[in-house]
Amino acid sequence: MLELITPYTFSKVPYITYDDLDDYAEAVVCDAMPDKLAAPCSIDIMWFVEIYLGMEIVYKRLSYDRKVQAMTAFNAGFVQIRDEVTGEPEPMFVKKGTVILDPILTLKRNIHRHRFSYGHEGSHYLIHRPAFSKDNPFGSLGKFENQYLAAKEGRIDYSRCQKERTDSDMIERQADFLASAILMPKTTLRMAYRDFFNFYGEKPRQIIRSKSTLDDCFAVQLPEYISKIFNVSKRAALIRLEKLNAIVNREHWGHT
Repeated sequence: MLELITPYTFSKVPYITYDDLDDYAEAVVCDAMPDKLAAPCSIDIMWFVEIYLGMEIVYKRLSYDRKVQAMTAFNAGFVQIRDEVTGEPEPMFVKKGTVILDPILTLKRNIHRHRFSYGHEGSHYLIHRPAFSKDNPFGSLGKFENQYLAAKEGRIDYSRCQKERTDSDMIERQADFLASAILMPKTTLRMAYRDFFNFYGEKPRQIIRSKSTLDDCFAVQLPEYISKIFNVSKRAALIRLEKLNAIVNREHWGHT
């Protein structure tokens, strides 16, 4: 496992820019599966988390309403799960490095959410172990009573407009960004970007919404193209492209 070298906040949350986090994601993919950087393709995120990171995956219902769909155990301990039939709470012992996923993620319609959840929880384990270490007096960052656990709600929330107000916000958005960067490494994403424009006989350029009909079409088609190549959702592909300023709104043009 390639460790993150970066300064940390007082509460041991990585103090790092998204650009540096992007570079780290690329280095991790290169260390784990260098062949995946030769051409645009789907990352085997299950192998990455289970073999490269050495994490154990368990499928259990985590909340009555299924709003919480994944959880990472940074230390051994008991976590509350729900009986799949009755929904009643019950304790379960987990080892350090265990990821608990809701079984609903295994449904075919949730394939992209399933893959992103793997990446998100693996990203937590890559960069947030110091924040949840037993010797960190400011480590109560989890959404559950056990301070050594972090949970992730079933959503992708790392778009440009969101702000980080707390340590909990920061670690969730860092894990979202890192998962996206691992699933869509910037080197192969650039290759796919060039291939998209080459197909249309155009030079690769920034796509600006509302600038022209062609750009508006490209702003829809490019995320669809990227999502199929990297086996991610269209929303995840779009946010990744927006984060890299490959697609911008006209009112933000020149200010990104």
